[in-house]
Amino acid sequence: MKTKIYVQMLGGFSLSVGEKKLDLGTNNKANFLKLSEIVFLRGLGGVSKRDLIDGVFGHKALLDENNSLNNLLHQARTQLKKAGMPGKKIIDGKRGVYAPEYDPNYDYVLDVHEFEDICLKAKNEKKPEKKFSYYRQAFALYKGELLPEFATDYWVILESVRLKRLYDDVVDFLGEYFKEQEDYESLFEIYDKANKIYPDNGWQIEMIDALILKKDYKTAYELYTKCAHYYQDELEVPIPEALRSCYERLSDNVRVVTDDIRQIQANIVRKDEKLKSEMGARKMGAYLCSFTSFIDIYHVLRRNLERRGSSIFMMLCTLVDYEGKPIQNQEKLNARAEILEQSLSEGLRKGDVYTKYSSSQYLILLIGTKREDCAIIYQRISRRVKELAGSRAEFRYRIVSLAEIPGILERNNQFEE
Repeated sequence: MKTKIYVQMLGGFSLSVGEKKLDLGTNNKANFLKLSEIVFLRGLGGVSKRDLIDGVFGHKALLDENNSLNNLLHQARTQLKKAGMPGKKIIDGKRGVYAPEYDPNYDYVLDVHEFEDICLKAKNEKKPEKKFSYYRQAFALYKGELLPEFATDYWVILESVRLKRLYDDVVDFLGEYFKEQEDYESLFEIYDKANKIYPDNGWQIEMIDALILKKDYKTAYELYTKCAHYYQDELEVPIPEALRSCYERLSDNVRVVTDDIRQIQANIVRKDEKLKSEMGARKMGAYLCSFTSFIDIYHVLRRNLERRGSSIFMMLCTLVDYEGKPIQNQEKLNARAEILEQSLSEGLRKGDVYTKYSSSQYLILLIGTKREDCAIIYQRISRRVKELAGSRAEFRYRIVSLAEIPGILERNNQFEE
């Protein structure tokens, strides 16, 4: 009976001979391991010398490619032999092609190939229960993305993209299956595991949907809030329509989240206290928010202009160089943007609101301010920017009154007609 050599690459690299997992050391980014992984991934079909050199060394200039490759092959064979891999050469090289050494007493099993084979069987299977069984096996086998320690190498990216497409199909099938079976606990577990592997794939929305189906509205609402903050505050993009739809479904059950307005108030106060703590010694100035929140605040303030009887101006601040041209150096632009943000926080009043509009621009809502005061505000912020960044640091500004916007829109419409 053949002894199995199991090669794991999904979620990380490991080698097992029979029941024994080999100790490959603590440096999982060592070049000898990278070479071994490329060879094992290609299997008995082998990898060409050119592809192997490019895969291991990338675009690094080598004085002697052949010597560099031979030295690394020797190291790989020595280290794998020391760890307990059977065979004389372990990695065989014939006529410019390198492959795992063939031994009739051993059977190589690669989790990547195993995953692909099961996915193919599932795709071709006609019986629903058998198809489900195959997909469940494939899902359990997929421990994580392909070789995460070398995730940015081109030879990994090519394979990783292809495998992720197969994994998406697996998750989609199982999701639909469990939804049809009304097994919402398993439905949530599927998306939860998928989200842990690919957190930027949007699986959180499916998780919220599963929680709603489970009638676990409290957890669903907490996850929705976390996702909404991620899109608005970290990615600085609008909340996806699918996520908004989840909220609409949750709103009918909001009483399940809490019936106590004092609890809501306490949560808001805690958030405000957290913000003050993060500010540290810095003065709590104007309110910095995401662009999506800025739009909401803008609409509320504009609707209340007549009732409030006060003027509101919107100011656009754009970073420029000392000649008034856009800053081309990205590192310099990022540093200036941070300084401008700090200057706005310190130079505006607590009642004002501002947001980052682009990499070089900030928008401000100046509440209860006269037109002539806008220039004074600009001068105050400009002085602070120059104090922090030097006398040649500049930004220009434009202002518009919220009361004037309807007239501007009307004139633009007439012009277009």
